[in-house]
Amino acid sequence: MKTILFTLLLIPFIGFSQITISGTVKDKKTETLIENAMVVLKPFRIKGGGYYSGKKTKKNGLFKLSTNYTYPMQLITTKKGCETKKIKLKKGDTFVEVVIECDEDSIKEIIKEQTSDVDNDGVLDRDDGCINEPGAIENNGCPWPDDDNDGVKNSEDSCINQAGPIENKGCPLPDGDGDGVPDKEDKCPNEAGDKGNNGCPTIPKEFTEFIKSNQNKILFKASSSVLDKGGRATLEKVKMLLNTYQNTAIIIEGHTSTDGSASYNQKLSEQRASAIKDYLISQTIDASRISTIGYGENQPIGDNKTVKGRAESRRAKIKISL
Repeated sequence: MKTILFTLLLIPFIGFSQITISGTVKDKKTETLIENAMVVLKPFRIKGGGYYSGKKTKKNGLFKLSTNYTYPMQLITTKKGCETKKIKLKKGDTFVEVVIECDEDSIKEIIKEQTSDVDNDGVLDRDDGCINEPGAIENNGCPWPDDDNDGVKNSEDSCINQAGPIENKGCPLPDGDGDGVPDKEDKCPNEAGDKGNNGCPTIPKEFTEFIKSNQNKILFKASSSVLDKGGRATLEKVKMLLNTYQNTAIIIEGHTSTDGSASYNQKLSEQRASAIKDYLISQTIDASRISTIGYGENQPIGDNKTVKGRAESRRAKIKISL
């Protein structure tokens, strides 16, 4: 109903000529172009039917007003904290630069309002839909949606729910063994490993199987640290693994039964560990990859009250050094 009434009111004025005035509003002292100042264009005397208009200044203090009344006209400018300015317009005036005086506090607030950009994204706070979050100018100062938070906006992300690099259109890089290390960076692409070890297992699979199968145990005769044929055969397997996995180091643990004194057994356990180390060094394994420790009689695995139990405890074990 309001729209229809407005249209009807304008019908009598269609034949009238129209005057258009444009211009800017600025502060006298700082020469700041003032936005949101109210500017009204109206005749000095209203005779007969017609219309006049008032609008707030836009960006850069610009305004454009029109009326179908005739000259003389007046331009009335108001802004909170500033003087009200009235300018008489004569025939031929089409562009007006309105200069008003604003008090110091008001102009400071106006400048702050017109230039503030809290999130430094290039979109002024007054136009910014996400005032505390940097975003794109084309998106009203808000970040583009990025559901998987991979830095690739949804509109350009081929894997919208899976994080991936920009160079792969937001999709994860291929990772055949699923260890989190992309195939192109994985030195063991077919075997799950650790990121810190270039995608290779920290403990190689073959070593793990070797240890689980209990092949890493070497037995010794009573009061002896001499390797027998079975012990040397086991160490051949260890040598092969160490040659295959050059970044792997081992620790050799020596143990004894409770035969003899504690001090004797401590020394014997150390000798057993050293005998294994010396053998591997003789087989060209670098000494820096081998550590030894003796536990004496403190970690028996068999019952020291029986012959069988004591025989089981006369041993050395080879472990991966982490």
